[in-house]
Amino acid sequence: MSSIVVVGGQFGDEGKGKIVDFLAKDADYVVRYQGGNNAGHTLLVDGQKVILHLIPAGVLRGKKCIIGNGVVIDLEALQKEITELQSLGFDLEGNLFISSGAHLILPDYIEDSKKGKNSSTGRGIAPAYKSKATKEGLRMHDLVGLDHLNGFEAEIRPYIKKNKKYLSNFKGISKYAADTPVIINNAIDKGKNVLFEGAQGTGLDVDHGQYPYVTSSNATSGGACTGTGVGPTKIDRVLGIFKAYTTRVDRDGESPLPTQIDDGVGELLRKEGGEYGATTGRPRRCGWFDAVLAKYAARVNGMTGFVLTKLDVLDVLDEIKICVAYELDGKRTTDFPADGAILRRCKPIYETLKGWKGETVKGKRRFEDLPENAKKYINKIKELLGIPLCLISIDAERNGTIVLREVWGPKRIDIYEKINARRKNRENELQKKLNIF
Repeated sequence: MSSIVVVGGQFGDEGKGKIVDFLAKDADYVVRYQGGNNAGHTLLVDGQKVILHLIPAGVLRGKKCIIGNGVVIDLEALQKEITELQSLGFDLEGNLFISSGAHLILPDYIEDSKKGKNSSTGRGIAPAYKSKATKEGLRMHDLVGLDHLNGFEAEIRPYIKKNKKYLSNFKGISKYAADTPVIINNAIDKGKNVLFEGAQGTGLDVDHGQYPYVTSSNATSGGACTGTGVGPTKIDRVLGIFKAYTTRVDRDGESPLPTQIDDGVGELLRKEGGEYGATTGRPRRCGWFDAVLAKYAARVNGMTGFVLTKLDVLDVLDEIKICVAYELDGKRTTDFPADGAILRRCKPIYETLKGWKGETVKGKRRFEDLPENAKKYINKIKELLGIPLCLISIDAERNGTIVLREVWGPKRIDIYEKINARRKNRENELQKKLNIF
């Protein structure tokens, strides 16, 4: 049994929701560790489209789902999501737990974010994280103890008095509040399979993304620890999710995207891939696969393997480009600059491969059955990233996934113990031979 972090390797919208749903069939717990309802997972289950913004995708498998302390929660959006899931027949009682330490998005925050720029989705995310940092925010703790927030607490925390009436509308949600770090750590200690899912992607991480064109939290794998109360030694694997091409969505389209395709090919990818934001509905900008960004994401997340998604969208292309390096101020570089101003000066250096137009990857369940040029494209990405490829998603359905290597497996510490045991046995055998002499 093991614990796995699923993290986006690009700018979000990589198809993490489908992969989490796929992996969740073997998980015991699925844990969301950062972001808010500015993210969206679009899942196709038995032909029915389901969009989740806050509750982990494992809910569709009947798994125990946890919203960690690193998530900021819009109570109205959460209530709507709970109601919709219940109407579809999903039972959340005893299956949904929300960290008492998770911060709340208040009405003022939403209004403030609609006035801002910097790629905001207008959902109040940045103001919520700001209030968390300045210690002015409200948490699930406060919703649970709403009736007792009087006197001294109300005096020194003005947001309590101002929002008490608003919070009272959502008292029903307080039954899901729990000390989630205890639940998660106990599950790991008991050998349960725990799946951690993030929102957005590496390029949007507040520390390691294209600042200032980023989100307000740590979307990288490190956020799984701080956003759930689980120590790094308890994480066994980090699985990176990459779309077979690159997309990005923001309010004004001002953020740098070196591989952006501005001709008809970009529009074709948008049409074939249904590239519109699950949360905002905004059209996503499309570009070629950026291996410079992908390799950077593999490094900062400590990825132990990766998944390639939406390969079927490329069925329509005669040729496909991969960005293998940048030209920055006249010099070639393979280092990704996590700074928006510098990245804007980068020009992509491409390697062009033949496409497989006229053939399709859809319906294939083995790597060997894929079109020859599709296999060459995949192998080139594997070579550039230098980490194992575990899964390939070839359509939107649950079973539209090729498994190249098992993701769930023995804990990393178990593997180390076996290696150490073999080493000790060899040393003992050697010592016995030396004792003969």
